[in-house]
Amino acid sequence: MKTNISIIALFLIVLSCGTKTGANLDLAIKASNDLATKTDANKNLTELKTEGALTDKDGFKDVGSFQHSVFYDKKTNELFKIQNTEITDKTIIETYYFASNNVYLIVSESQQTPTKRVYVKKRKTISSENINSEEENLLLHKALYFQKEFKKSH
Repeated sequence: MKTNISIIALFLIVLSCGTKTGANLDLAIKASNDLATKTDANKNLTELKTEGALTDKDGFKDVGSFQHSVFYDKKTNELFKIQNTEITDKTIIETYYFASNNVYLIVSESQQTPTKRVYVKKRKTISSENINSEEENLLLHKALYFQKEFKKSH
């Protein structure tokens, strides 16, 4: 009898912990989306824009163009957002959001495909939408690369 009660108690503990994890994830996703919306609305950020040509792997043939915009606080040099647009036979817009020197959200939009989202905490994906693991890793590496390049110049 005590064994049955112990099993039921253990089951309820595990079940309640699982629910909290899901609720915490939902809260983290909502907080990330809210912070991104606030960043997008912040008109006090300085925008630094770079444009250029995209070339093939050998670097000889132009295959498109890119536009790279960095949004940061000029007083503190804190990075808030990077938007990278690549135009070839299709247009891809990648937006990387940062807070406290860490990427927390990556959004990738392309014509005729669902918007891809990667939610990040401490450089690790906590949730993602409409994206495979290979693309997810590529976007995470790009976020870190773009952040590193920003730090070099600021």
